[in-house]
Amino acid sequence: MAETDPLGRSWKLWGGILAFIVVIVIAGLVIFPRVNSEPGTAPTAAAPSVPVESVSPPSPSNSPSASASKPASGDCPALSTDNSFPNDAPEAEWKRHPVGMLLPVSAEHGPAKMDGDFWRCFSHTPSGAVFAGLTLSLEFSGAGIIEAAVESPERDQLFEQQMALENDFEYPVISGYRIMHSSNDAASIEYIAPVGSQYVSIRIDLLWDENANDWRVDLSSGEPASAIVNDPSTFTDWK
Repeated sequence: MAETDPLGRSWKLWGGILAFIVVIVIAGLVIFPRVNSEPGTAPTAAAPSVPVESVSPPSPSNSPSASASKPASGDCPALSTDNSFPNDAPEAEWKRHPVGMLLPVSAEHGPAKMDGDFWRCFSHTPSGAVFAGLTLSLEFSGAGIIEAAVESPERDQLFEQQMALENDFEYPVISGYRIMHSSNDAASIEYIAPVGSQYVSIRIDLLWDENANDWRVDLSSGEPASAIVNDPSTFTDWK
């Protein structure tokens, strides 16, 4: 007989999109436990390693708050135009975002501008989408930057819900990704992280914003989809 999953089949991931708060539905009650990222709770199987050499926050901008960091239209610089599929993870340096999460950054793919809490300007490529999905979704949920997502009624509703939550999350270490869809105008990226004794994934949809000359998170379909990952090897490990 197959071992019963102690968490049941009613799984959902939200809690700030990238805070990976696990929501367990039991007898109609929703419980929001905090994900503990201490070494003692690491999964039995070793997680793919993620370099963390650079953990210093970027130099702060002159903007006193996130609300003052709304970008001017189309002010992103030219970046890589290499549209090849990133079967191997692009070279990246890991930096800590002001809200506390380690994020990969690339001179070729972005973010090219770090305006306070708003790290933006990513290359119009599949690799750029990989960097953008992780960063912009964190900024939407963790930094309270609504402009990180494409305007839609669903975006506004989710933003209101997120801002009502207490932001005391322990952010996970994102160990890998896989591109589920990529075109000139849209992309869908799944990211994986160890949570407790398992791996979980979350899918971020993106649209290319011609006015901003940049990627933006697309929440028009509602919350990002999440799932337990049984085979982490299907994801590309970050270097």
